Amino acid sequence: MELNIMDILKNEGVKKQFSFFETMQGNSIEFYGEKINIVKPVKIEGHAINYEGKIRLDINISTEIERTCSRCLAYYYEKIDFDADYVFVKSFENSKEDAYLLKGDTISLDEIVLDEIASQMTMKPLCKPNCKGLCPKCGKNKNIDECGCVLDEIDPRLQILSSFLEKN
Repeated sequence: MELNIMDILKNEGVKKQFSFFETMQGNSIEFYGEKINIVKPVKIEGHAINYEGKIRLDINISTEIERTCSRCLAYYYEKIDFDADYVFVKSFENSKEDAYLLKGDTISLDEIVLDEIASQMTMKPLCKPNCKGLCPKCGKNKNIDECGCVLDEIDPRLQILSSFLEKN
């Protein structure tokens, strides 16, 4: 995705609206060893404005991604919808804010969008807030079926502590 900003580079105060509906399906993001697939087209809307020799880019990104639950290992879909803004400058000489270097008359949005999606994902993905996870004994998904395993095993290193409860 390329945003052509040639027309706003020449005139300060000019604002350009844009909207993309990009099929990035098949693209995946590596996030802490997890491969995350983009399953719906990415909708990017926003505007670019020229001010003080800088280009300010305000965007809204929305899509849906496929994640793996960290408790039960089931696949689920997570909706992504957020706003972001960027500042682009022709040179870093007078810039006192975080900015990206503008190269030419276009801004490539592909890397920006993928980086923003990765930064907005939850750190601990859960299929639902009350996910019960997998049984540590038999490995069954406890969200689907209770397994009946008894988990009263005490770590042998801590066995001596149970004697304190018996005396009282």
